Amino acid sequence: MFCPKCKAEYREGFSRCEDCGIDLVPELFPEPEPSVEYIDFINIITYSSRYEAELAKGFLSVNGINAIVFGDDYGGLQPALSFSTGVQLLVKEEDVEKAKRILHDAGNTT
Repeated sequence: MFCPKCKAEYREGFSRCEDCGIDLVPELFPEPEPSVEYIDFINIITYSSRYEAELAKGFLSVNGINAIVFGDDYGGLQPALSFSTGVQLLVKEEDVEKAKRILHDAGNTT
C-alpha cells in the first residue's frame, strides 16, 4: 500500500497515511515526465573578448532581455582563444530586433 501524496510505502493492513491523513492506494503510477521546450538562440554580435560580451549582456538584461554569452575560451580561463573565434552574444529569436536596437543605441555595432 502506498500514499499517493508523500509516496510512503505501508505494510498490508494499513489504510491511511499516518503523515498525510489520506487513503492509501495499492500501487503508485509513474508521474509523467515534464515536457522540455528547446529554444533557439541567435548570435546577434560577436565580440573579441568575454568582457565586452558580458557588458552587452548586462545592458540587455537591464532592458528585460535574457542573453547568453558563448565563447570557446574555457569559461574565461583561456582568453586568448576568443581572439580566434570571438565571443558570441546570443538572444532568443523573438528578441533579436529589440536587442540589436538597444545595443545600437548604446553605441555597440550590430
